[in-house]
Amino acid sequence: MRIIRNVYLYLVSMIGLIVFIIGAVGIINNIFQNYIFRVDYDYYSEPFPQTGTCFIQYPDPTDREGKRFITPTPDQSAVCEQKQEQQKEQNRRNRIGQEFSIAIAQIVVGLPIWLFHWGIIQKEYKRKEEDETS
Repeated sequence: MRIIRNVYLYLVSMIGLIVFIIGAVGIINNIFQNYIFRVDYDYYSEPFPQTGTCFIQYPDPTDREGKRFITPTPDQSAVCEQKQEQQKEQNRRNRIGQEFSIAIAQIVVGLPIWLFHWGIIQKEYKRKEEDETS
C-alpha cells in the first residue's frame, strides 16, 4: 500500500510541476514574442497595393439583374483599410490576453498541486530519516 501511495505522490507532484513549467514557459514566450521581438502573426501580406478586400467590386444593390458592379472610391477604401488595421490590432490584443490567461491558469493550478504533494513527500522523507537515526 505504501508503494502505491508513493507512486501517487510522485506522479501527481510531477504532473503539477510539468503544468507549472508549461505555464511559466507560456508567459515567457508571450513576453518575448509580443513585447521584445514584436512577432507579427499576419503571414499573408498583400503583394500589390490595391488587391485587398477594400478594393473589391461588389454588386450594385439597385441593379435587379446583378450585372452592374460598384467599385469603392479611394475614400471608402481608405476607411475600410483603417478599420481592418484597427481590427488586426484588436485581434492581436485579444490573442495576447488569451495566451496570458491560459499560462497564468496553468501556473495557478500547477504550482499548488506540486507544492502540496512535494511537501508531503519531503515530510515523509524527513520522518523516515528521523526514525532511522533514532
